[in-house]
Order: sequence, then structure tokens, then C-alpha cells
Amino acid sequence: MNVRRIVLLNVVAFIVVLAAVYGGYSYYYQQSHYVTTNNAFIEGQVVPLNAEFAGKLNSWNVTVGDQVAAGQVVGQVDTSLEKQQLGAAASAPGVAQAVSNAAQVLSPTNGTLVQSNVSAGQVVSPGQPLGEVVNLSNLHITANISESQLRNVNVGDAVDISVDSYPSLSLKGTVQSIGMTTNSFFALIPSTNNASGTYTRVTQTVPVRITMSGYAGSALRPGMSVTVRIHRQTP
Repeated sequence: MNVRRIVLLNVVAFIVVLAAVYGGYSYYYQQSHYVTTNNAFIEGQVVPLNAEFAGKLNSWNVTVGDQVAAGQVVGQVDTSLEKQQLGAAASAPGVAQAVSNAAQVLSPTNGTLVQSNVSAGQVVSPGQPLGEVVNLSNLHITANISESQLRNVNVGDAVDISVDSYPSLSLKGTVQSIGMTTNSFFALIPSTNNASGTYTRVTQTVPVRITMSGYAGSALRPGMSVTVRIHRQTP
């Protein structure tokens, strides 16, 4: 074997060892300094729009994407059915005005209409969700953290956030709260063996709420997938 070949093999071996050492150190550093998960998504408080009594929806003045303000009239319910049910009492001045006011479908908050479930002409029921409003300027992240990593997460920890839809967008956040139960605790299908009733042991996740900063002007939407890297508190 000539000297040149020996030197080349030694160089290759050195590079392989160096890469292995670097990879091992990088893995150790990431594990000891961060808790990372891509089991996370953007959320916002969803506020429903409801009718106060049953009747035909005479008008529905908003479409998905419209900005609404708290107290804004977004729809009008026909009062005929309600007055018929009230009978003679409906003619009293105070009652008539109350019915007229209740016929208006109002937005309870400022935000953006993210879903519309009805259109003018439909018959609606009290409590039926006619649409949903979300304040897109007040979004947060829910990250589902493995129970084995939960001990490394604390309220106030700094968070690095990357959004799948916008790879070049880098956001910062803070751990705001840690869930009091696992995601599966209230599941309709419990983690038990139906035959024996024994618990099926699987790794659970706990929801962690993370606030975001510096996303004003970004087209973030509830439901978007994100990856979060929570900075561990090192002693």
C-alpha cells in the first residue's frame, strides 16, 4: 500500500471520527439544553356567534375573513315565531323592544370571522353556533410535551418557534402554563384493555401553552403546525 493511500485512509478515518464526536456532542447539547417537539400547533380563542331565540335568519352580514367589532350586528333573526310564542305579552312596549334587541345577532368580541355556518334564509335555533370569531392578534401555541420531558419544562422558559408554513420565519415565545392533565385523560376511549380492565401503559403527553411575540403582520392562522424548542433551566 503506497504512502498516498495510507494518508488518504487516515484522513477519511479522522473525518469520520470527528463527525461522530461532533454529532454525539451536538445531540448531548441539544438534549441537555432544550426540550424540542413538532407536536405543536397555533391556537386562538374561538368565540361563537349565537342567536338568542329560534326563527328565520333574515340577514347574515358577514363572510369568512371579515373583521368584526364587539357589539357589531352581524345578523338579524325574524321575530314572528318568538312573538307568536309570547302571545299577548309581545305587544307590551318593553317586551316588544326586548324581542327586537334579542333578534340582533351581535359579535361578542373583536376579531376575524374564521367560520360561517349559516346563510340568510335559514331557520336557526338558540345556542346554535352560526359562526366563529378569533382574534388573530392574540394567538398562542399548544405544544404537547412527553411526560418524560415535562420535568424539564417550567413556566417562564424561553421558546424558539418555527412555523412549517413559513420556514424563514423565526419567532420567540414563553411558556405560559402547563396542563394539569394529560391529553388522553378525558379521551372518549380510555387506555385500558377491555377484556381485563387493565391500564395500557403508553407514553402520555401534556399540553403546554406558549405565548408568542413578534408575529404582528405575519399571516399566522389557528391550526398551523409549528416546531418549538424550549430552553431548559440549567443549574
